[in-house]
Amino acid sequence: MLAGIPDPRFYFLHSFYFENRDEADAAATVEYGAQFTCMVNRGNVWGVQFHPEKSHRYGMALLKNFAEL
Repeated sequence: MLAGIPDPRFYFLHSFYFENRDEADAAATVEYGAQFTCMVNRGNVWGVQFHPEKSHRYGMALLKNFAEL
């Protein structure tokens, strides 16, 4: 999902995050006060903690990658 996005920077609206119970589902993590999972994937289901639609070129690239799956 992050192919072609070097050093991605995504927009997070708040400081809430979920605790990922299965590290095998973690597709990406972020360090912001603490390290936490910000993207998960299991099978054909993807989820992100951030707002790709508000993340400028990084978000556009991520949405393009998602559409091309």
